[in-house]
Amino acid sequence: MVMLWIFALLLALAVLALGLLGVRLRRLSAQLSAADAELKKREASQAQVMHTTKLASLGQMVAGVAHEINTPLGFVKSNVEVVSDLLGEYEQAVTNVMTGVDFLLNADAATATQAKALVIKARGQLSRATGLNEARELLIDSVDGLKQMSSLVMNLKGFARVDRDGMDVINVNDSIKSSLTIASHQLRDRISVETAFGELPPVKCMPSQINQVFLNLITNAAQAMGEEGVLKIVTVAKAHSVECSFEDNGSGIADEVLPKIFDPFFTTKKVGEGTGIGLSIVHKIVQGHGGSIRVTSQVGKGTRFVVELPVAAAPTSALSKAGA
Repeated sequence: MVMLWIFALLLALAVLALGLLGVRLRRLSAQLSAADAELKKREASQAQVMHTTKLASLGQMVAGVAHEINTPLGFVKSNVEVVSDLLGEYEQAVTNVMTGVDFLLNADAATATQAKALVIKARGQLSRATGLNEARELLIDSVDGLKQMSSLVMNLKGFARVDRDGMDVINVNDSIKSSLTIASHQLRDRISVETAFGELPPVKCMPSQINQVFLNLITNAAQAMGEEGVLKIVTVAKAHSVECSFEDNGSGIADEVLPKIFDPFFTTKKVGEGTGIGLSIVHKIVQGHGGSIRVTSQVGKGTRFVVELPVAAAPTSALSKAGA
């Protein structure tokens, strides 16, 4: 009888335990569902933030490139106007000579001496005219300016890749050079850029995203150096990756701030500064490509960011074409 009572008690306890376990499992399932929903919501929000900030970044880049284009466009316009005036002066000098020649050809013996004097005078004016040489030099400068504008437009097109955002095989050195061109308006006359580009294998990535990473690091370095400074960019090939180093001699990052720089929405910049995508998204982009980013810094001496990206795993023939 006692055994039955003990068995019944154990059975009741087992049923109670199962019931409690079921409740806990239902609660855990609800918590997991809520966490999953929150994660999806956060991912959607982050994707929206990335899209929005990318547009803001592109807007800032376009403004910078427009500024860069405006300078050569201005002197090309000025040169063309001056060339037009110089050609007008030279044309007048040629006209004077031709008038004298016509006069001489039609002159009789009585007026031959006068006609000859007129031609000699007009010829002297023409020989002293420097307008043609000046016009030629101005046109050469204008061609250089047009080449600068063409280079900027090509770099912007290759940089943004607005018509394609898929995976592609790129040369990282070319990507950094393109980013330097886009950021040139922030570097010129105050930041000295020293580069040491190594022989690199191709990297498979989303070019527009990796370009954004490089532009962000270059822009951050330029802003950290204030009125003047030196930015050193070094690329080296490792066993299975490509390493890109961006080192400035700017203000540096405080020890208490350094662990937070990759946190979402964390910034030490004023409103309106930077490319807008933030180091948190830079970190996410690099990690999304299977790479890594690390930073070392010392207040008053500068900061060094190192981006490491895996090399492309593709047939040798395909890689050689991509790196060409």
